[in-house]
Amino acid sequence: MQRLLLNPERVRWYLNLWVVRGLLRWVTAPLGERGEVRLEWVLAYYGRKREGLSLFERMSFFPIFVLIELLRLVFRWRREYLVKEVFSSRNMRRVVVNLAKSVAEFGVTKPQVFSAPLLVVWNFTNLCNLKCRHCYQDAGKLSPQLTLRERLAVIEELEWNFVPVLAFAGGEPLVDPDFFPVAQKAASREIYLSVATNGVLLSRDMCKRLKESGVSYVEVSLDSSFPEYHDRFRGIPDLWKKTVQGIENAIEVGLLVGIAPTITRENLHDLADLYRLACALGAHRFYAFNFIPTGRGKDIGESDLSPEEREVMLEVLYQCLLEKRITVFSTSPQFGRKCMEKNPQSVVITGHYSLAEGTLAGVAAQYIGGCGAGRAYCALQPDGTVTPCVFLPIPVGHILRDGLGSIWHNSVVMQELRKREKYKPHCGICAYREVCGGCRARAYAYSGDYLAADPGCRWNRDVWEGYRKGAHSPSPKEIAV
Repeated sequence: MQRLLLNPERVRWYLNLWVVRGLLRWVTAPLGERGEVRLEWVLAYYGRKREGLSLFERMSFFPIFVLIELLRLVFRWRREYLVKEVFSSRNMRRVVVNLAKSVAEFGVTKPQVFSAPLLVVWNFTNLCNLKCRHCYQDAGKLSPQLTLRERLAVIEELEWNFVPVLAFAGGEPLVDPDFFPVAQKAASREIYLSVATNGVLLSRDMCKRLKESGVSYVEVSLDSSFPEYHDRFRGIPDLWKKTVQGIENAIEVGLLVGIAPTITRENLHDLADLYRLACALGAHRFYAFNFIPTGRGKDIGESDLSPEEREVMLEVLYQCLLEKRITVFSTSPQFGRKCMEKNPQSVVITGHYSLAEGTLAGVAAQYIGGCGAGRAYCALQPDGTVTPCVFLPIPVGHILRDGLGSIWHNSVVMQELRKREKYKPHCGICAYREVCGGCRARAYAYSGDYLAADPGCRWNRDVWEGYRKGAHSPSPKEIAV
């Protein structure tokens, strides 16, 4: 019986039943102007006394409790775990509501399409104190940006749409005086907060203030174990020492810290040593970024990894992942494919910030894995413009004028990005399409078409050679946003 219940296709069949999706639609429908939903109320009361509930509420909550209990049995969750570790957190309740709304609207899909982004990366400002050669934002100068009042309204919009995770990026978000009031408001709404920073401003006092403001995770750019390379790549002398000191400060005050290098031909040989440095410093994550020739990165396109070099990068990262000293991730969607090729029942990367182990690891990757642009994640520019990804500079609307929900559901770009069967070969016909899909930003950077093949994959070697020889040149697709 348990084997039957745990059969992923059987679970998918049950969740796609019209009666289950109808119930999920009912429990996730907005109840008033504030956008509250029944399911969030139910989760808050789950496992606790029902004091304060009317008879009607008790009766209306009953079928939802039954559904939760059935799912708990199917997935072998302990009631105590759900009560203490999951439903006690408003942020986790927001995740559950988002998932429930997603199944209600789209059904259970491979990969899963979400009713709202699980992650929004906000390029908070275009100002920056560095001159990085590869900067996707071409940051450094002040550009049009939202007022403080508008930025606070953005937090309301994210909360309304049940977005659980907000990542501040830039430019350098810590140079903006509005950062802390905005972060504090987001934290007060129990949105999980992370900050991507170059680390220079991470003094002990700054790190303490970040933690007190509700920031949980700090991701610091460090590109080499060799100071000379890092300083040259980031454009400022004597930067490496300041960055490492910032990492140590963040760890010391109790922040979750990730070290995030951008991998190119110039530092690929240093990848394993850089990982070991991250471990020695006490970092909690190692996050290898794909180099993408966009923004200032277009000027150093020759630094991009070939398909063979990317396989070397993935192999090194996989071996580091198996060590389990710290968590290892990559923006390269091919990392999930590498894990599946190696052992789909071992450790498998299932998303930008998630992994799974055991017999169902490979199954989880099929539902969550690969490029999340427009499907599980989107980006927000300093002026409020929404794009599918920080590396994919296609405007699809304005978060305050158009509304995140309307953009997410109605943008043609977003809708097309979710249909991996429409990607061009080899990405669209690949056996690992669900767990990878190729990087849409790389496809766009090289071809002007976000549905094109990712030239960084070994199965698209001919496409890569065409670009290298100049046989192909970017011809932007006509886009209806």
